[in-house]
Amino acid sequence: MPGRTIFVGAAAWIATFQFFVAQVVVQLAWPTPFSLRLNYISDLGNTACAPFPPGSRMMVCSPWHAGMNASFAATGVLLALGALLVRRARRGLLWKSGLALVALAGAGFVLVALFPENVRAAPHRLGAALHFVGGNLGLVLLGAALLRSRARAAWLTIAAGILGLVATALFVGGHDLGAGRGGMERLAAYPVPLWTTIMGAALARTARRRVTA
Repeated sequence: MPGRTIFVGAAAWIATFQFFVAQVVVQLAWPTPFSLRLNYISDLGNTACAPFPPGSRMMVCSPWHAGMNASFAATGVLLALGALLVRRARRGLLWKSGLALVALAGAGFVLVALFPENVRAAPHRLGAALHFVGGNLGLVLLGAALLRSRARAAWLTIAAGILGLVATALFVGGHDLGAGRGGMERLAAYPVPLWTTIMGAALARTARRRVTA
């Protein structure tokens, strides 16, 4: 039944909020202060206690790194599963293309989990790129798909995707605009899981009405 399938997909997207909860929890175990401005999100999944990047003065030590990497992997699976199951919530190429890119971002999260930043840099960076570029571009397409029926949600979605893409370009270019390298990375990384949490709640309400009607 389409309504039930969409509801399950929406629930998967709502569950991506655990990504933010995990960060708060894992930070608690750090023996040194964790900085949202200076530390990367991936520092929480770093498997060693050592300066990172190597040779720098930034000490990275995340005792609960396994929990963070499990959260990365879970977020990726939930993003992809949600994208697969909510595909019938709307029609059109823009909607399906946007969902495909969100699913690709999910694959990026899994790569980040499997290859922590200090273990294998190349696949880790590829995973981050799939999320930062693919996922945020997906939001732009999804917003465009919503324009005719939900204009306010559409423009917020497009704005979130553009924010993520601009932040990605600034982050890669080494421009933090005072937000710090960690702050700029978060502006690139957060739009996708925040959007899926909110959109998941909206889709769940709609799907529930269809199932109970």
